[in-house]
Amino acid sequence: MKYIFFFLLFFSFRLSAQVNQRGLIFSTTEFNYGKVENWISRIDSIKVTNTTTEKVFILKQHYPSDFEVRFPIGGIESGESGFVEIIFNPKKKGKFKRSIALYHTASFDSVSIKFKGEVLSFDPYAMQECPSFSAPQKKRTEFDIDILLIDSLTQKPLANSFVEIAKGDQYVQYKTDENGQLKVKSFIGLFVIYADHPDYNSKEFVRYFNPQNNSVIITLLPVKNETVIEIKKEDVLETITKDTLKYYSTFSSETYKENHFVFLIDVSQSMNTLDRLPLLKKSMYSLVGLMRVEDKITVVTYADNVHILLTSVSGLEKEKILNVIDGLTAKGNTEGAYAIEESYAIAQQHFIVGGVNQIILATDGGFTGLAESKIKLQKLVKKRAKKGICFSVLTFGNNKTGKKVMEEISVDGGGFYLFMEDEKTGKEKLIEKVKKMSKK
Repeated sequence: MKYIFFFLLFFSFRLSAQVNQRGLIFSTTEFNYGKVENWISRIDSIKVTNTTTEKVFILKQHYPSDFEVRFPIGGIESGESGFVEIIFNPKKKGKFKRSIALYHTASFDSVSIKFKGEVLSFDPYAMQECPSFSAPQKKRTEFDIDILLIDSLTQKPLANSFVEIAKGDQYVQYKTDENGQLKVKSFIGLFVIYADHPDYNSKEFVRYFNPQNNSVIITLLPVKNETVIEIKKEDVLETITKDTLKYYSTFSSETYKENHFVFLIDVSQSMNTLDRLPLLKKSMYSLVGLMRVEDKITVVTYADNVHILLTSVSGLEKEKILNVIDGLTAKGNTEGAYAIEESYAIAQQHFIVGGVNQIILATDGGFTGLAESKIKLQKLVKKRAKKGICFSVLTFGNNKTGKKVMEEISVDGGGFYLFMEDEKTGKEKLIEKVKKMSKK
């Protein structure tokens, strides 16, 4: 079982925007911890970017005893960035409002870094878990987290359920065993847990874990027997005719470029709820109605395997495209890495010179292995975006961590991001995004 390595022990909010002091840009200057139970000190980082023409040094000085500060000893070269890391160790419970000054060679003035919040209680392991720059090799307390997923009505275990455990920007995804159980190694801290099982309402909550508080039972409520929505093709064609005339008439060849949409669709089991695959279908129906003869559509699905259902079909062939959409069903695991590679290969093969070439990923964010491959994927979409293939994302459901990562990747890919909240979003906001991307 993989370990979860988290260095942030509770949440904080960065209140202020970046500060530019004579060409040295500080990403933030204020941390608000809010009200904190079970306080354990953590390492806060501030990104410092040097936009001057010379190397800049953060100056060493004496800080109050409840602060530790670490900064780039060799300075920050022109055009590069470094990090100032700060550990704040409050000595007693109650509200606090503290600040320290950072001096640097680009200015005679200091930059004030502010900390505020309220310590409601200290964790019993606070002293031994507190990080320290003077003792970087100090071993942290490691223990097992035990999670059990059960049906809230029958109390029966839910095997092979999707569980995501997150802390800050870091997270790991798992599946429960045949007994609905999950046991993972972890460290003390506050975690966000997201649980999902086919035909059940998903659940997300925050839970604090330490060696004395290391287990949780998660109950999921079954979705009513209305998750399967039967949509007749004839009704869809009629709906398209009514709903998209107002869009189609404004999507002229004189104003908008040609498009090649590679729809990369997650059809894993977790998409089989009302707010996911059925909503995805309705959204695609509206978009298909907008497409012109010069626009091309490719449809790729992924779950246990990758399937190419359509390749560069003209937007004029609406009935053919609708037949494929109607036939989408959700089952299996979520293996998306190979599907993305295939999508890029098709997009490149049918590249429209002077047009808009983009992959549109539709997913609930439950992407197996994404935590490990996020950086690799970001590099890939950035590289392909520079060559004219954008990467956009539509997300469904309540997987907040997954959605955040997907939004970041859409930015790297030069595309758009849209959370598909309801039918109105699918019919109107999606079309708005597509038209904006296609504008000449």
